[in-house]
Amino acid sequence: MKRLIVTPTSSTPRNIYPSLRSLPSLMIPPQLVPVTLLHSALPTLFSTSTPLLLRSSLSIDPILTPATYSISTFLSSTVELFLRLPLETVLRRGQVTVLQEFENERLSGAYRNLRSHSRKPSRDEATTRNFKTIVDVGPYKGVIGTMWFIVREEGVSVIGPVAGATKVPQTPKSGFVPKARVRKGQGIRGLWRGWRVGFWGLVGVWGAAALGGAGGGEF
Repeated sequence: MKRLIVTPTSSTPRNIYPSLRSLPSLMIPPQLVPVTLLHSALPTLFSTSTPLLLRSSLSIDPILTPATYSISTFLSSTVELFLRLPLETVLRRGQVTVLQEFENERLSGAYRNLRSHSRKPSRDEATTRNFKTIVDVGPYKGVIGTMWFIVREEGVSVIGPVAGATKVPQTPKSGFVPKARVRKGQGIRGLWRGWRVGFWGLVGVWGAAALGGAGGGEF
């Protein structure tokens, strides 16, 4: 399924069953076991333990204090989102890395077979040996290593006024205009890319639940 998402439409196979048959194994690769366990266990443990904590320690109950309970669950869902996004980023990079390694090994084997049969590979066969993705995917260096690489090594981040901004900054009275600085790495915000989509999804679900329960009564 991840192959169908990250690869362009020209990459085959596009059906689920042929893609599953093309995998080397249905088991989790050893290098992805830690991040898979963390991604599956930590957010789920946090979301399932929050109602118990609210009732037992804070005396917040969905029947006695419905408004407080609703706001508390919304806040816990937000914390769960920001806890899950960095792990999901690392997991997706690891999955793409595994797919790239397997695909390159398979195509390299097919390339060597063509050479062993004394047939010169065509230009298309010789140039399609890399696993193609829709966007460039960063390397996978383990859980902590990948997070550190995103924050401190990958890309650049601009600090201060951005050149070419639509709004011209006002010159301070001292006459000193701060210059934009370029720092290596995406910074801590690079771990939470796409948080706005998930956050507004939570707002929509919470708002729909609040409006649905505003009428009162069970029928």
